[in-house]
Amino acid sequence: MLFCGIDIGTTNLKVGLVDESARVVWLRSVPTPRLAPDTYLAVDGKALVSLIERVIIEGWSQVGKGAPLAAIATTGVGEDGVLVDEELRPVSFAIPWFDRGATEEADFIRASNAETPKAGIEMDPTRTGARWLWYRRHYPEIVRPAHCWIALTDLPAAVFAGRPFISETLAARTGCFDVAGRSWIAELLQATGAPRLPAALRASEIVGPVVSPALIESGAAGDRTLVIAGGHDHPVAASYIQRLDRAARVDSIGTANVVYGETSDTRLDRFDPEIAFTVPILAKRGLACLGVFEFSAAVRALEKRGVDIRSILALTRLPGEPGDKSDARAIFEMASFAALRMLERMDMAGVPRGPIFATGGWSRSRGLLELRASIFGEPVYILDEQEPAVAGAALIGAQGGGNMVEIRQAGTRECVEPDAVWISRYREFAAVKAAAR
Repeated sequence: MLFCGIDIGTTNLKVGLVDESARVVWLRSVPTPRLAPDTYLAVDGKALVSLIERVIIEGWSQVGKGAPLAAIATTGVGEDGVLVDEELRPVSFAIPWFDRGATEEADFIRASNAETPKAGIEMDPTRTGARWLWYRRHYPEIVRPAHCWIALTDLPAAVFAGRPFISETLAARTGCFDVAGRSWIAELLQATGAPRLPAALRASEIVGPVVSPALIESGAAGDRTLVIAGGHDHPVAASYIQRLDRAARVDSIGTANVVYGETSDTRLDRFDPEIAFTVPILAKRGLACLGVFEFSAAVRALEKRGVDIRSILALTRLPGEPGDKSDARAIFEMASFAALRMLERMDMAGVPRGPIFATGGWSRSRGLLELRASIFGEPVYILDEQEPAVAGAALIGAQGGGNMVEIRQAGTRECVEPDAVWISRYREFAAVKAAAR
């Protein structure tokens, strides 16, 4: 029995097939299809769905052994989305999450006093709610007749099942969803001029059986293949790790650093400057905490000056000592202290101090993880599975279909301990930074 997980990223999308031991038996990464640069690098929704269909069929043809997939679930970017017609065909382009063209609209929404901490996240130009108002102001002729709005990550699943929906964790990224009550906030929908919205489904909820002609005719899907709701990539990746340890906190490291944890506390009376609140994947109640720190600009600046970041990350131990002014180490330290601040804010939000698991491309660097463990003051664990978002989506699909898959081989851990000397120095630095604040 195979389950399909699809991770739709800003640059690439990945399709993986996972077996009953939670092992990724087939994986392919391809560029996410985009339109011309003059459309803000917008995603071509129709091309996206067709491409994913072709890649699923390719993988199933190689490892499916003639048996249709049991379930399909998608995960990916949070804020991108498209307006669709009644046939679920996109009638607008998907503005990428990093575009800030809706700055004026975000300011307008905040000034309306509709914004509330219940949304778990402040309205800014990257929020879907601000984009809804931007679309209504600039393309009213498209918004008015549109059947509904679908998150880009949900679009392939909606088309495969022939049913529009929005995953709860993606609804949370709009800035208009009560993340504790798990319902839309009417005042914010009005302030944003929100289009018609489909039903919000929790992760692992059944969307419907596959009706995609391409998948059915190829044999990759049959009459029992189910489409299951997935959601935002960071919570979905974390859900894979939390199948190993429900108290796990996740440190996803790349040129963007994302820290994730969950709390049973549902009180939201103010916005937090360091973390956003969202809906957890596995838990039926409570909140998930998501901290994001972007330092890609600093990394690009180093690379332009000829610093080979990859070769430094390949070292088993980073050169220099705590507080050295070498460019690369200084950036790694800056990012790690930012992650520490987010972990501390999660402590304040009631997130249990469970083990920290590192994921993401830079988690392969033992030297970097030793530095981070020293700054965090505790060990950092690594998984053998390098695609937790793909695997997490596939396991959510399995769960939705009533198949409880136990992680076995893919869950092997490795532990990176802090350096005893470094940990003392970094504690001194942290105390100085705290006093300065």
